[in-house]
Amino acid sequence: MANEKNLKPFKKGKSGNPGGRPKWKHITEMLKHEENQEKLEQLVHVIYDKALSGDMRAVEFIADRLEGKVATRLQVEKPSDEPIKVFDIEGLDDDLKPYAELPSENEKS
Repeated sequence: MANEKNLKPFKKGKSGNPGGRPKWKHITEMLKHEENQEKLEQLVHVIYDKALSGDMRAVEFIADRLEGKVATRLQVEKPSDEPIKVFDIEGLDDDLKPYAELPSENEKS
């Protein structure tokens, strides 16, 4: 049966990961070394050539590195009980009646 010690593996106020997540990036640090400068230049040339040949992913890659990624903006509207309109078919909503207003099978005869 579980006891309190099993449910709380860390002492109160003490982190299970006191060092936290590493602050440096492996690829960035590797490319900063002097012996890798030639490889870095080759990489830049390859990406630049791809961008010039029309590769839009390469263009986006360069733009993201130079200008920064565009922030995604979300607009949250007030919640509504209205149904979500998925299709907009012209004339479909003009004379719609709720199903409750439609005549039943007994009323048709």
